[in-house]
Amino acid sequence: MHSPATNLKLLVRQFCVAGQPRISPISRWATLLTFALLAIGIVASVATQFTLESLPNIILLVIGVVVLDVLSQLAPQVRVVQALQTVLYGVLYLVITCVCGVLAAYAMQRLAFPLQDRLLAGADRALGLNWADYAHWVDAHTLVQTVLRVAYNSIAAQIALPVLIFAAANQVRELREYLLAFVIAFSVTIVVSALMPAAGPIALVDRTTFDILRFTGATPIDHLTRLREAGRLVMTDFPGGIATFPSFHSTVAVLTPLTLRKHRIIFICLLVLDAAMLGGTVTEGAHYFVDVLAGTAMAFAGYALAKRIIRAEDGNESIGRQADLDVNDERRPEPQHPVLQKI
Repeated sequence: MHSPATNLKLLVRQFCVAGQPRISPISRWATLLTFALLAIGIVASVATQFTLESLPNIILLVIGVVVLDVLSQLAPQVRVVQALQTVLYGVLYLVITCVCGVLAAYAMQRLAFPLQDRLLAGADRALGLNWADYAHWVDAHTLVQTVLRVAYNSIAAQIALPVLIFAAANQVRELREYLLAFVIAFSVTIVVSALMPAAGPIALVDRTTFDILRFTGATPIDHLTRLREAGRLVMTDFPGGIATFPSFHSTVAVLTPLTLRKHRIIFICLLVLDAAMLGGTVTEGAHYFVDVLAGTAMAFAGYALAKRIIRAEDGNESIGRQADLDVNDERRPEPQHPVLQKI
């Protein structure tokens, strides 16, 4: 049996472990890219006299996460508590990044670069793909349309899923890679879609010719039109997906299973769900086929780049820790031989 003093030491050690440094699920580059999105949004808003009043206020969410994190550090640092801490900051990061990205996406559309619908539609034709034929086929099959719609609307859950899985499995490095890949693809999508804006194929057809398709995820053409007008603009409507090329739905449909491929059962389920999500991106999201291809490429490129960056970051941190150990070893006096000590 342990003595009372030993038991007290063990208890103190258990509760004080929260004060030890924790590995952040958010890398330095991920943080920098989120700040870059915020800076782009603010600069573009000021330059174009644009105000987006309908952005959600996330101050209470930030305060709530900080309070929960402080409370969690007072609890025994078992796996469940540590996973909760990781989830809190992972989800908070995604929310903040998405809010900054929406502001940047809307503000940059104020720059009103020429619409590229003719180019994108031409790319589809060059690939031998016809958007109207596919959309009308889906419109004629109610069950197919329902499956595609459900899969398309799963984007928010799929964005959060890797955070939950990696936190539960204590795979912090994999989570850092995923969050960085997400913000890389998200940031590039926003910039490219502002430089190559498009209304989408739904602007080229008559919506009344469709019976069940409502294109709820299509680029809000009324928003796009107002954003492209000159002069001061205060927008109070809730923001929608303003990006057409590349399709970010397609990016998520590839990035989520790609990052979770080592979790076999989840990966197989995601393959089925995301195959439907890619199909629904063309109809529910009213995207050109080339948008889907570009979004898919964005997922692979963002993930590959994120892995290289995280590997480099981890290597630099290891070198730094080793250097600190070497310095401490040099400062520590070498033990002398007992005989020499007597002399």
